[in-house]
Amino acid sequence: MKVLFFGTPEVAVPFLEWLSDNEMVTAVITRPDEPQGRGYEVLPPPVKVMAEKKKIPVLQPQGPWTPETINKLEQFKADVGVAVAYGRILPQSVFGLPKLGTFNVHFSLLPKFRGAAPIQRALINGESLTGVTAFWMDEGMDSGPICLQEAQLISPEDNALTLKEKLISLGIKVLSKVMKDLAEGRVVRKVQKGDVIMAPQLKKEDGNIDWNRPAPSIVNLIRGVYEWPGATTFYQPKLGSPKALKIFSAEAREAAPEKKPGLIVDLKKDGGFVVQANPGLVLIKEVQPEGKKKMSAWSFWQGARLQLGDRLG
Repeated sequence: MKVLFFGTPEVAVPFLEWLSDNEMVTAVITRPDEPQGRGYEVLPPPVKVMAEKKKIPVLQPQGPWTPETINKLEQFKADVGVAVAYGRILPQSVFGLPKLGTFNVHFSLLPKFRGAAPIQRALINGESLTGVTAFWMDEGMDSGPICLQEAQLISPEDNALTLKEKLISLGIKVLSKVMKDLAEGRVVRKVQKGDVIMAPQLKKEDGNIDWNRPAPSIVNLIRGVYEWPGATTFYQPKLGSPKALKIFSAEAREAAPEKKPGLIVDLKKDGGFVVQANPGLVLIKEVQPEGKKKMSAWSFWQGARLQLGDRLG
């Protein structure tokens, strides 16, 4: 089938690669090149890199969807559009261009976690089940009819990175099933049912740890913001001003509130240090001190000159 592919970041690359190996991708629509990293070097989005490797035409529209851009897309005479993390709202004049319409591969069990951060919000929310939904795009926010859904268990050890990898693998299976159905003339359109939960884009401040929260809630936050912005607290060195400390791995433990939230209350040799939450305790296992690389919490403790009774926050 002739496919228009809409996608931008690294997470979308495996889907483009599968389509280019199994279907006829007539064009790729992605976001413009942007400055990235500390040096603000202008770099192409990962999907563009893959498209050029596969010798697929690339369009990078910016600003309003002009008649000229829409006319270019129309000329590709696509049978279906596929969108994966494109990062820009598609109007009906665009997603309606392919003969069958355009479906989006979304990393949740819609209508739960509609929006830009479904993986992260599911973890922050403490969900034990998520999945992948392929749905036909309409003018709402991830609200169109479903063509296929597959569920994925969330392990207590999962963070945003490991869960994303699982959902990419599942998403490829969903994509292949939908494309097979379409090729055989089966066009499934099921109305979304259930309570709507939104999953808005994360902001930097979403990573700030509030030690007045219950221990499981804090650990779920650490899991959900693992890739960005990172779960952040502050510590006070013996000399100097407070420094940021990112926490990448932690474990919740039950305990009645005995001390003020944020206090370091115990050590686990070669394991880490324990912080009072409200209620419960959080065993900190992996951290990244300001200006340094990731390290075990025990290694950090050895060099930070902190003491039991010191406070994070």
